[in-house]
Amino acid sequence: MIGIDIVDISRIKAIIDKHGARFLNRVFTETEIGYARAKRSMEETLAGRFAAKEAFMKASGMWLPWKDIEVQREDGRPFISFRGKRYNGLSISHERAYAVAVVMISDKK
Repeated sequence: MIGIDIVDISRIKAIIDKHGARFLNRVFTETEIGYARAKRSMEETLAGRFAAKEAFMKASGMWLPWKDIEVQREDGRPFISFRGKRYNGLSISHERAYAVAVVMISDKK
């Protein structure tokens, strides 16, 4: 299954400006927030992770708790950790005003 999502970075910035830590702590894990704060553009980084979480939900076909889906990195490549399982089929990209993510979940059992 495949999921895709695109996020307007200014929308994430506006939500952070309005709701601050309440929004951040509802959607992102402490690790994700810490990673984003260390980047040049926190809002851009968080928009990419938000898009990845949405894309993962679309690929899974279920509405899932935001913080159960964590975007992590290893050797420069992003992946999703969901309830103890690793999903490598993730790509995140940023372009000026937008962040986009694509998730592919394999049906292999």
